[in-house]
Amino acid sequence: MILRALLLLGWTGCFVWAQAPGEGLVEVSGDSVPGIVIEMRYATARNITGKKIYPDGRAWLRLETIRNMEKVVMDLRTRGYRLVLWDAWRPISAQKALWAAKPDGKFLTPPTKISRHSRGTSVDVSLADLQGKLLEMPSDHDEFSAKADENFSDVPKEVGGRARILRQAMFRAGFSGVPDEWWHYDLRDWTSYDPIQER
Repeated sequence: MILRALLLLGWTGCFVWAQAPGEGLVEVSGDSVPGIVIEMRYATARNITGKKIYPDGRAWLRLETIRNMEKVVMDLRTRGYRLVLWDAWRPISAQKALWAAKPDGKFLTPPTKISRHSRGTSVDVSLADLQGKLLEMPSDHDEFSAKADENFSDVPKEVGGRARILRQAMFRAGFSGVPDEWWHYDLRDWTSYDPIQER
């Protein structure tokens, strides 16, 4: 309501969440998940809309999801990698913007349905080296092509191997994946959580 009022008054500044944007959400940070690299793509113009659709670069998830992410980070560290977070909880306003840019039901949930990301139990992730440098993976985030799927035969062996290392670490920590997006993972019991509405 506050944001809508500001926009009606002609405010064009950068809005930043002063508190958790939804009930039950906890901020993901270097304190809550030590070693994680946070690169929220929708807080930049580097996404399929070509514009910033998040108010800031902070990431939010349910506490249960964060605890599982900690396990992934520790697992990957022993293998020489750091976990990169591209997306976490996603408000409906962002989902509408994504759908408007690419109304493709194979890769995106239409705004008329409930996105998995709206529950605070889903993440889009990648890998970096121990210094935090992003590594080459099968595709870029939201690159909706054949290279985005879980069949890594169409990418260099080393790149496919990294994607498998990420996949195995996520699975061991209690996440499940989807066949068309190597970067997307959900808590295995994600369906038992309600969507979280933006304040």
